[in-house]
Amino acid sequence: MDLKEKTIEMMKEGFICDRCLGRGFSQLLSGLTNEERGRIIRNYVAMSIDSGEKIDFDDSNFYGMKFHLKKLKPKKPRKCYVCSDIFSELKKKVKLIVKKLKKYEYDTFLVGCKLTPGLIEREQDLWNKVGIEWCESIKTEINRGFGKEIERITRKVMNRKLPDITILLDLNTGEVEMNVRSIYVYGKYQKLVRGIPQTKWKRKIFRTSVQEVIEKPFLKQTESEKSSFHGAGREDVNVRCLGWRPFVIELVNPKRRKLGLKKARESINKSKKVKVKNLKIVEKNIIRKIKFAEYDKTYRAIVEFENPVENLERLRKLKGIMIKQKTPIRVLRRRSNRIRRRMVKDIKFKLLRKNKVELKITTQSGLYVKELINGDGDRTEPNVSGLINNKVKKIELDVIKIYSD
Repeated sequence: MDLKEKTIEMMKEGFICDRCLGRGFSQLLSGLTNEERGRIIRNYVAMSIDSGEKIDFDDSNFYGMKFHLKKLKPKKPRKCYVCSDIFSELKKKVKLIVKKLKKYEYDTFLVGCKLTPGLIEREQDLWNKVGIEWCESIKTEINRGFGKEIERITRKVMNRKLPDITILLDLNTGEVEMNVRSIYVYGKYQKLVRGIPQTKWKRKIFRTSVQEVIEKPFLKQTESEKSSFHGAGREDVNVRCLGWRPFVIELVNPKRRKLGLKKARESINKSKKVKVKNLKIVEKNIIRKIKFAEYDKTYRAIVEFENPVENLERLRKLKGIMIKQKTPIRVLRRRSNRIRRRMVKDIKFKLLRKNKVELKITTQSGLYVKELINGDGDRTEPNVSGLINNKVKKIELDVIKIYSD
């Protein structure tokens, strides 16, 4: 089917607007809008009719045209049989969108839409008749048209790769949804006290958390809805982290995008519970990098045993060997029961009192240190308690170094 045959076929069904007519030929000639293409093609067919060529068409497609040779008075058209004149209706939505955008600070945006089933079906019927060789979808046309109009009014830039805001128009309901790209801030933190978790708990058991201390200035600056916290591992509630642990805090649905990182750091570091450093804005992919990073760590443990400690030198056997650990009983409810093999890279020990010892242990990432010390009912082998034949009464644990860089 050539260009002229395709055009006539598109005009047989009823009135078709310039945009929908032009979309059938959007891949032909650059520098034109589909509306301009449709107008050119319509005039071409009208001239063919006026020249006496016999063509089967719906004459409402030529309403308002003045034929010179052909005696033809086209009737006034109804709505376009493909789009139902949706493009003129959509212009009203632009004002609503621009009004909603005023709530946000942004530089770039992207537009998307959800078509009605009827619109999809009518367009599909059309392409089934004339083919898709040169066509463009109505969804693409709507998104582009919306985008250009919003660009014109707001002076912001449409960005298809990484927009600050994605605008989604549901043509079924008329609702406009704003999906705001999160802001991601990377840094390193210390947890200076025991008794607080890394992240918020659903039930408010603890007064605060590392996440809540860090998020506070950022939520205030960006007017974000909430935050999500992503750490490179985590320490237990009753363990201090005196080394610097990498993290990314995600600020969800921010209304403001400009951050004062220095001011935020100073605010956080006034806390006696948490300190941060090396804050910088990053992209989302950094979360995956720190989540899957394997950082060796050095721990300091003050261990109280049930009996006076003897034979500490036996602990030297742990250096450089692979420890076999079943998933600890304390985390079995949330982690699969399997065997892990991790190395103890170094161990130092000092007797503090007859039944109290200071241990400094450097381990491969993923080794459970409490269980290395207490044995976890022989689920960790070998272990400190077993080597010196003395049951553990209490462990006070600190992460003192994380080998992240």
